[in-house]
Amino acid sequence: MNNKILSAAVFAACYAAQAVVVRPENTDEILINPDMGLVMFHYSNRQWAYGQLQERGDVLDWFPGVSTIYFRLPWCLLEPQEGQYRWDIIDSYAAPWIAAGKQIGFRVTCCESRYTYATPEWVKDAGAKGWFFKMKMQKIYGKDPPGAETDIWEPDYGDPVFLKKLENFLKAMARRYNGKPYVAFMDIGTIGMWGEGHTRAYEREMKAQGRDPREAFHLHYELHRRIFPNTTLLCIDDQAGSSDPRPAAEVPLMKQAHDLGFGFRDDSILVFTSSMIPARLKPHPWWFHANWADYFAPAAPVFVEHEHYNLSRDRGAWSDEKLVESVEAYHATWLSLHGWPKEIYDNSKDAFARAARRIGYRFELREVDYPETVKLGQPVTVKSTWVNVGVARRYKGATLAWSLVDDKGRVAWVYTDDAYDFADALPAVGGTEHPVSRATSCTFGWTGEIPQINDGVWVYTVHNKIGNYATDTRVPTLTLGTYTLCASLGDPDGTPSLALPLKGGQNRRYPVGKIAVTE
Repeated sequence: MNNKILSAAVFAACYAAQAVVVRPENTDEILINPDMGLVMFHYSNRQWAYGQLQERGDVLDWFPGVSTIYFRLPWCLLEPQEGQYRWDIIDSYAAPWIAAGKQIGFRVTCCESRYTYATPEWVKDAGAKGWFFKMKMQKIYGKDPPGAETDIWEPDYGDPVFLKKLENFLKAMARRYNGKPYVAFMDIGTIGMWGEGHTRAYEREMKAQGRDPREAFHLHYELHRRIFPNTTLLCIDDQAGSSDPRPAAEVPLMKQAHDLGFGFRDDSILVFTSSMIPARLKPHPWWFHANWADYFAPAAPVFVEHEHYNLSRDRGAWSDEKLVESVEAYHATWLSLHGWPKEIYDNSKDAFARAARRIGYRFELREVDYPETVKLGQPVTVKSTWVNVGVARRYKGATLAWSLVDDKGRVAWVYTDDAYDFADALPAVGGTEHPVSRATSCTFGWTGEIPQINDGVWVYTVHNKIGNYATDTRVPTLTLGTYTLCASLGDPDGTPSLALPLKGGQNRRYPVGKIAVTE
């Protein structure tokens, strides 16, 4: 027994003497990662804004940090006739983004300032209740464009006929998009003007009947959760009241959204100047519900949408500094590119670059401690320290993997650390970091046997160098030699899916150093 203990101690000492400690140099590169980043508005309630000036196939690689294309469309365009769908107005523009490894996001609306029937007219004709009202664009933008006054039909959002037709549409949409890895999120936008919950005729009628105008909103939340169980869903702050001062947990609609696992979206920031903001909301003119984001962010992602860029600048409400500040204030996972991309790039590219380096999650590998020599099939420990320097968590999680890559760039072995989910890695907010230390017990390669049947009996054989068969011979599954040890974060099966701010990576596997595999 003592000899065995001594041998183990000697082995451990020799092993320790071969340890290599690496402190990688992390870069300030702007990364494109799943489920986070800058979001380009292709359709923003209008077919012509803001993607129509972009060359077909342009996925905005020239605008650092843009990871997602966003489609905000009225229901009437996607289902002009009952059961007849126009997914092509999404898919045609989404295809190059998906091919480039980027993602898409949605909002479907039922009431719009530019459409009399954002809810398709055939829904009204089928018996769904609703009301007309007139809307002037000057109430929103401070000026009268041509044809400013528009007749708008607003549905009764709780009407059974309306809800049944909407359910059928959402089910068709879910069959196409629910759970797809290229879908980053979907807003719950089927309530109120622009999907933001601003109700006109509906609210008037509900109050006349002595009913809560938010009554139907709860039904829409439940409907989306049921139909899109595998999609990240975002509620919108204005749906519960754009100026509600209460904590989110005390607002019934926000509490329901939180309990259903929704993320949170603020529409919009940088709308008001100090002189424009109502006195009851002072002293903060730039945004209203960063405190509500605090309620959601520990468990679900947050989207920050700024006002239409040109309108915000023309009004004097735009601030590059406040844009960057909003990312931290909201623990933001996504930030909008809400305007013509070239105009934003020409005037505010530095601000968006700064925001892109902080938004979402960003994992830095600070230190790796590993043995420079390992024995085939024998467990060894690879120690590593990581820090999430972003402002949000990686809510969908990630698994650490250590790979051996040969001198031709081929992956020879992958070992994953299943004991820790990087969803638990807390972000660095307020200047406080939360390092994650892992001691991964890895086994590189193993020895196996090739079975054959001989008169019904399993015999383990392998072909030797001179062409004869030898019984019970074990064969190595990993060629002995020197490899590059690479770190990666990604899927539980070891597939790397997250970009890291490290140099020299290939297919999102990042070299740490050389390691020799011996007998």
